[in-house]
Amino acid sequence: MPTFPTGPSFKGRAIRFLLFRYLISSFLAKRSRSQATIGVVLPMAGVAIGVAAFTVVLSVMTGFVSNMKTRLLGLESHIEVVKREGFGNVTASPELLSALRTASREILAVAPFQKGDAILQARSHATTITILGLDPVLGREVSGLERFLTVERDLSVLSKDAESYADSDAKFPPVALGRDLASMMNANVGDRVTLVSTVPEEGPGGLAPKQFPVVVVDILDTGSPTHDAKLVVGNIESVGRFLNLEEEWAGVQLKLREPLEADEVAKDLDALLAKQGLRAKPWTEANKTLLRALKLERWGMTFVLYMVIVVGCFSITITLVLAVKRKAREMAILRAVGFERKDLGMLYLLEGFVIGGMGVVIGVSAGVGLLAIIRSGRVAFINAAYAGRNVPVVVDWEAVALVSGGSLVLAMVAALWPAWEVMKIDVVETLADRQ
Repeated sequence: MPTFPTGPSFKGRAIRFLLFRYLISSFLAKRSRSQATIGVVLPMAGVAIGVAAFTVVLSVMTGFVSNMKTRLLGLESHIEVVKREGFGNVTASPELLSALRTASREILAVAPFQKGDAILQARSHATTITILGLDPVLGREVSGLERFLTVERDLSVLSKDAESYADSDAKFPPVALGRDLASMMNANVGDRVTLVSTVPEEGPGGLAPKQFPVVVVDILDTGSPTHDAKLVVGNIESVGRFLNLEEEWAGVQLKLREPLEADEVAKDLDALLAKQGLRAKPWTEANKTLLRALKLERWGMTFVLYMVIVVGCFSITITLVLAVKRKAREMAILRAVGFERKDLGMLYLLEGFVIGGMGVVIGVSAGVGLLAIIRSGRVAFINAAYAGRNVPVVVDWEAVALVSGGSLVLAMVAALWPAWEVMKIDVVETLADRQ
């Protein structure tokens, strides 16, 4: 009576042969291609679509958040020293600047600033704006606004009074307007505009708003609609005169070596500033709502995309269970020639792993390809949704590797039920059934 080899090496080769037969050769055969499509291509496509979607969406979102943080840190200081009560101004003091410079090794530069609300009037147009006063010398070291100037690209343009093109004999304090604000006010470089105070002052004819003529010397293009439509930047002295704050500052801006450590540095500074009635306000506090919303949105998108992958893995379970029912006699014959229950269970676990692995490889490759197309700016409707600019893309390879590994684990888990079903096949009963 002939005997069949049943050693570990034979079983390993046999399992590899069966995997190839079930996943590759059956698909190549015209007779069983439709069944192979259901059993291999569809679940693999489900995993691939989920992984590709995760790669694309997460990379675009990471790029968007990274770009937004870069712009926020370019437009705002890392820490602001302001009044502890939340209102009022800081007494102008060179000693305070010196003390802050030496307060921590993380502080690279300090600069005072002025800030307030006003009305901007140009010809027949008027709108509310936020006016920011910076020191043209110290502000260059702290503020990142300089790189958003489109004409001079240098804060020193705010250091001198400028001649108005409309009246060459008169000189007025210089200001830079946000791009959208300048477009809305129909104001160009060289035009004279007027700042109007929102707080009336006592004058010869009674209470009247203070009017302060200035000349536009540059245009700010920050890429942030909030800043481009509302921000007016001038030098700290002229803005102080307009706001009647010649002896005070709105606060002091600090630039740190590592912006992400602003919270820790602010806590250390609070102990030093408490006696002076001041406190350190990190950039994360001013943007707390935005950062929390971005974090919540990232978690929500991650959950939804994981559910897409889970649904794809469910199709692995369904197709493999159907395969167990369809190939019950074949599995029983393998048991009869020496295969154990665990060998057949391992066969289906490996089948789920291979389907999941192929889906991950295809999904990551497709995702990276789509990201290359998106990054090139050739997709018009996507660029239109991003204000005409190329979509920033940052591939988080750690997250991609994590979701790829998670997808493989889910594929193995999806194959547990089919593996359990094939291990329960009764050899005698199955072979005796002639149907």
